[in-house]
Amino acid sequence: MVNVKTSNGEINGIHKDGIDTFLGIPYATLSNGRFNHSKVYKQWSEAIHATHVQSIPPQPYNQLEDFFSNDDDYHFNQFSQHEECLYLNIWRQHHHSESRPVIIYFYGGGFINGHANAELYSPKNVVKQEDVIVITFNYRLGAWGFLDWSYINSNYDLNNGLSDQLNVLKWVHQNIEDFGGDPNNVTLMGQSAGSMSIMALMQLPHTYPYFHKVMLLSGILNLDSPTIGYDKAQRFSNLISKQYPNVSIDALSTDDILNIMMLDQTSRGNSKGLELIYAPIQTADMDFNNANFSKPIFVSYTKNEGDIYIKNESRKLTPERFVEAMSFNKVNIDSTEAISAKQQSDCITKYIFQQPVHRFLNDMKHNPNIWLACFQWHRTDSKYYKSAYHILDMIFWFGNLNILKAHQLSVTQHETKLSSKMIHDLCYFATHSKMPWPPYNEDNKRPFKYK
Repeated sequence: MVNVKTSNGEINGIHKDGIDTFLGIPYATLSNGRFNHSKVYKQWSEAIHATHVQSIPPQPYNQLEDFFSNDDDYHFNQFSQHEECLYLNIWRQHHHSESRPVIIYFYGGGFINGHANAELYSPKNVVKQEDVIVITFNYRLGAWGFLDWSYINSNYDLNNGLSDQLNVLKWVHQNIEDFGGDPNNVTLMGQSAGSMSIMALMQLPHTYPYFHKVMLLSGILNLDSPTIGYDKAQRFSNLISKQYPNVSIDALSTDDILNIMMLDQTSRGNSKGLELIYAPIQTADMDFNNANFSKPIFVSYTKNEGDIYIKNESRKLTPERFVEAMSFNKVNIDSTEAISAKQQSDCITKYIFQQPVHRFLNDMKHNPNIWLACFQWHRTDSKYYKSAYHILDMIFWFGNLNILKAHQLSVTQHETKLSSKMIHDLCYFATHSKMPWPPYNEDNKRPFKYK
């Protein structure tokens, strides 16, 4: 047992193998209501026993999470789901140290799936290698997190998931010093929808005091306009009226809302995850051009992002449906570009990931503190890892190479060294606000390659 006394109350965690873990700490409450912004959790009279993980956000089954798991205890169905899910986890080395860099990780999952307890995102090996503090946390997903509930009832809010994310930053700012962390050296790290979430926070200047640099992995934000937000909410509201005509919104159960989410998704047709049904929505207080954002930025993508969406010929969409799915991302292509599975995968990599990265970098050219990387590792001797697809890099950023072994892949010295290098660079950035190679600029546009 390890004990931390904060100005807000006492927290007990676990000490094992030189690592302190504090699991399931409540950071915000839903006292405003289940369809409203959360409130940061302050002042607790009894000690919080942060010795086991808590409930994850309500969400559909996530097959990908089970694929990226080596331990049966981490399989998706092992975690309970509950709307009261706003918890965070903290990892640190056990020895006494002050002013350690702090990394807050934002998970991906298309704003529908994901949680802080997944094996893929366990930072145990990061903390074991480097003297940093790493935090993972839950934020609300799907309709709870990113539907414009204010369309349905003016007393409700929109961007509830963003409010959760902002509140975790506030909680960390208020309490992390008592864990040996530096509240003035906080890195936000996110992948896919997590990266997009960070980009949304970057457009809210009032969040700037709570973080000092960002790591954006495989996800460039395309905000929903207020009109799109209204349209999605209207569609959701109509489905509620049809399925539950005599039930008030407040009386809808968690399963009722999940059912409406599934009906909504099914009615839209198969888009291979290319259509974000839920996403952050533009608000008047957002600085859309990031004109005032000058904090250090690390951006990364994988060489073959699209291969996770279109794996082979049997998994591809018809050319016509693929063109429609790409249009959801404001990408217009001709059906002749999308006949084979490889064409479709390459289109996703190019138009959904790589081109938006370079547009973003061009928009941020006023910022001299930007670094770019491309993850290219793959193994031709494994059917599961033949290309560097979307999310594969997370195994290496967090050092959870046992996940590779779950698919009968022998981990060689090369994988171990690559992961160690990536963890070192992650923590070097968190510590020094730069990468150990030249920044991105007009004279240096090539990405650093992890391979």
